[in-house]
Amino acid sequence: MRIFRRFNNLPIEKKLLLVSVIPILTLAVLSIITFNSVQTFSQDEDRLNQVYHVQTTAADYLRLIVDLETGFRGFVLTLQPKFLNPYHAAKQRVLEVGRTLAQMVEHDRAQHAEILNVQALVYTLLGDKDRLIEQAKLGHAEQALEYIESGAGRRLMLSIREEIARFDKREGEVLRQTLKRTSNDRAFLLTVIVGGGSLALIPMVFVIRLLAQSIAGPLVSLAKSVENRAGGTVPDVQVLDRGDEIGDLTRVMHEMGQQIREFIGQIQTSEAALRNLNIDLSHSESKYRGIVDNAPFGIFTAKNGRIIFCNRENWKLAGYDPNNSLDPERIWDAVHPGDRAQVHEAFSKATEQQVPFENVFRFVHPDGTTHKVLSRAVPIQDGQGGSSLYQGFNVDITAFEQMKEKLSRTERLATLGQVAAGIAHEIRNPLVGIGSTTSLLMEDFPPEDVKRQDLHTILKETRRLDRIVTQIVEYARPRDIVPGSFDMAALVEETLDLVRHSAGQKRLNLTVAFPPDLPALEADRDQIKQVVLNAIQNSVEALAEHGDIRIEALEELRDGHRGLLTTIRDNGKGISPADLPRIFDPFFTMGKRRGTGLGLAICRNIIEAHGGNIKADSQVGVGTVIAIWLPLTLQPQPAMLV
Repeated sequence: MRIFRRFNNLPIEKKLLLVSVIPILTLAVLSIITFNSVQTFSQDEDRLNQVYHVQTTAADYLRLIVDLETGFRGFVLTLQPKFLNPYHAAKQRVLEVGRTLAQMVEHDRAQHAEILNVQALVYTLLGDKDRLIEQAKLGHAEQALEYIESGAGRRLMLSIREEIARFDKREGEVLRQTLKRTSNDRAFLLTVIVGGGSLALIPMVFVIRLLAQSIAGPLVSLAKSVENRAGGTVPDVQVLDRGDEIGDLTRVMHEMGQQIREFIGQIQTSEAALRNLNIDLSHSESKYRGIVDNAPFGIFTAKNGRIIFCNRENWKLAGYDPNNSLDPERIWDAVHPGDRAQVHEAFSKATEQQVPFENVFRFVHPDGTTHKVLSRAVPIQDGQGGSSLYQGFNVDITAFEQMKEKLSRTERLATLGQVAAGIAHEIRNPLVGIGSTTSLLMEDFPPEDVKRQDLHTILKETRRLDRIVTQIVEYARPRDIVPGSFDMAALVEETLDLVRHSAGQKRLNLTVAFPPDLPALEADRDQIKQVVLNAIQNSVEALAEHGDIRIEALEELRDGHRGLLTTIRDNGKGISPADLPRIFDPFFTMGKRRGTGLGLAICRNIIEAHGGNIKADSQVGVGTVIAIWLPLTLQPQPAMLV
């Protein structure tokens, strides 16, 4: 065994020289053949080394391409110039390595064509990335982000990997052919040696056998390990503990396999990192969109004076369904026609001058309702100090404006209350004197005297003036609500009992339609009864004979609050469109001979003091509907003057 080990450690050339003990002729022939075989082995080894260098260079080429992609993505995602340094370094190297690789396989037409295809794809990839980097430097990073999200670069990378894989496969085929040729040369050498050995002495057979075991065995094992590897994997060549060329070959192939596996591992790690980065970007985008879409105020983005994005709340503010896919520029159509021109002009001027924009305007909904909006927008600066986008916010200030109006009306009410109290005090004292004096004077005249009738008229008008003063004070003073729970249906029936006589004189049809499960109402019963009585009395007075009055109620939810909606409907002469908006104004009356015009104004104060709402809808010749909505749970408000 020791002799065999020493023999294995001998170089092949020295092993062959041992056969020189054969007769000179045999030695000469075998020496020539052996020399040629050794040259063939050397050529095969050179070819193996070349294949190794080609595969190493190809792996380095692919790694540089991956570095290009990593540097590009790092710059696009952060817009920091430091990420361009590895990109430019990789770019310079990838061009040099590509040319080197093309020169190394220039003798192989197919491989050379494959590398040229890869270089064409790399030039395309570099062209795209250089263009997108320049765009990003100019502040148009969205194109680069869209390029990343669309997967265009990924597709080019996949194409490059596929071309490199085909290139490696052909190089593997070259490796197998080289090994096969080596095996064939070995077989030929063995044949010659065995043939020549038959002419030599018996020791020649022993030497040849040792030589065969020293060379053929390892090569066969090496060939089998390469041929029997799983598809797509790099064979793990076992290193032989030998000092000859076979041992060197196994060591070289083992190291080459390790390097290739490391390169493949690096590529897979880079792919996994890129995949995780894409997932993180997708999650970040989803989180940002979720925040924007669920913001409680309108958000919009403008570019070059055009609206390019609106969140869901902004569409709702404009009266559009946010689930419909609409052109963001359609938001201008919802701006009130009276505001649209000045808002558009102010916004265009702000974008041209690159200054913040602020304006207050109205959105008109399809149902005709308007919402007052405070709009603000600011320019977003890019890295060079310029701006390409405007980010804006729309806030619905309708409720705020209504609160301001209510506060103003409350202040006016307080002032009017003080004035009314003074007027009542100053007028009522003389009225009491006038009334008392008139009553005494009437006793001095007989009933048939004309002067007694005049005194009666004075007394009656004095009492009417006193009622007017009382109503003014009633309208102006703050109301103290005495809450209680009651059945609205019972209250309506009580109220109808008060008007049945006057309604019966006109032969009016009174109809009440209340559902049996109507919930109880918490409010000041006397004040609500006053409102219902006033509304029904107005309908009775507006109707001709045989008219109809229908009173209905149902539960209705408003602004998250449960409430009771009561409607009083008649088919009288109706109210003109010009008069309808004014019927709740104080001192407005439509031809009532003895009316003061304070009844409906007081009704509105009562309803709004309960946190409710009263409105009227009317058509001339059709009739009038008074709608009263009250929350089921009392929500008192400050008394207000219309």
